[in-house]
Amino acid sequence: MYWEAVASYNAAFPDQLMVAQYRFHLNLIQVHMPDKMARNFSDDNALRILLHNRIPLDWVDHAYTYGVVYLEQQFHNPTMSLDIFHEIDDKCHQRLLCYGTPPAIPQWDGWREISKDDHY
Repeated sequence: MYWEAVASYNAAFPDQLMVAQYRFHLNLIQVHMPDKMARNFSDDNALRILLHNRIPLDWVDHAYTYGVVYLEQQFHNPTMSLDIFHEIDDKCHQRLLCYGTPPAIPQWDGWREISKDDHY
């Protein structure tokens, strides 16, 4: 979905193409919304935030595996409506059939222990 959103953005603004951030210090704008508005948060809202923050496409692709595991855990221990999960699952299957499994970033795979340098 993000690949399509970037392509649409670039087509709409050919003089201001989306250039992803790949710097050591990123400039990210956090989203704040009241809890009562969370149910109104849509895919389009998420895509606009990703575009606004110029998140690299490969970062979103890498997050795919995490998202699948998270949804699987939520699906088997639902805290939200199962209808929402079925809708997401259906969209996921359609995209997998169309585009295949997104590639991960090998350097980001695996696990490491948290260190004191991870906190500020």
